[in-house]
Amino acid sequence: MRPSDRTLSTADVDNVFEVLADWRRRAVCHYFTSADQTAADVGALASAISELGGTSTVDAADTSPSTIQTQLEEEHLPVLHRIGLIDYDERSGAVKYWGSPTVEKWADHAAAVTQQTDF
Repeated sequence: MRPSDRTLSTADVDNVFEVLADWRRRAVCHYFTSADQTAADVGALASAISELGGTSTVDAADTSPSTIQTQLEEEHLPVLHRIGLIDYDERSGAVKYWGSPTVEKWADHAAAVTQQTDF
């Protein structure tokens, strides 16, 4: 296969791996795909991800809902928004998930490898 035959650009691949680089960003993707919904508020996301973090062997950091919410608001949701995977309104806390089959496929693979199957 020649590089020109690939469906993803280098920037796209970089974005996919940036999303997958943190378990919280993967958890956001899993939240939406497993719940079969496309919108939520940051508080609901934080609560769901906090529950996942309690069983995670990936990161032993504080996984309280308030800590997760702060991490989502300050770091992870802005990254996902910049890449175009979500729309995030900082004032209302509303998150709209657009999805990406490529990201979802690799997030599922990462979950299987790390045995994170709670979502």
